[in-house]
Amino acid sequence: MKHYVTGTLLISALLSTTAIASSGNPAKGQALFTKANCQSCHSAAIFSKPDRKIKSQQELESKVRFCDTQLDANWFDDEISDVVAYLNKVFYKFPKAQQ
Repeated sequence: MKHYVTGTLLISALLSTTAIASSGNPAKGQALFTKANCQSCHSAAIFSKPDRKIKSQQELESKVRFCDTQLDANWFDDEISDVVAYLNKVFYKFPKAQQ
């Protein structure tokens, strides 16, 4: 039974990651980014430098989730999706097909 529950949770997590990478409201994401004071650690330069560490939407979502935890913002999945959409639209410009 334990393996079934673990497998189900893993599949659910993977499916939600795919959904987050392809959806989101950039305008809401910008408001959340501003309200959480994300720029206290990240200036625009960090997102646009040629040797940036984030290379995919999945990595971007993972980093947003990490920052959410560090800032104790307590964003819901849809809010994380919004922040990812904002950062992707303005800085990263990953194609939606790159899921």
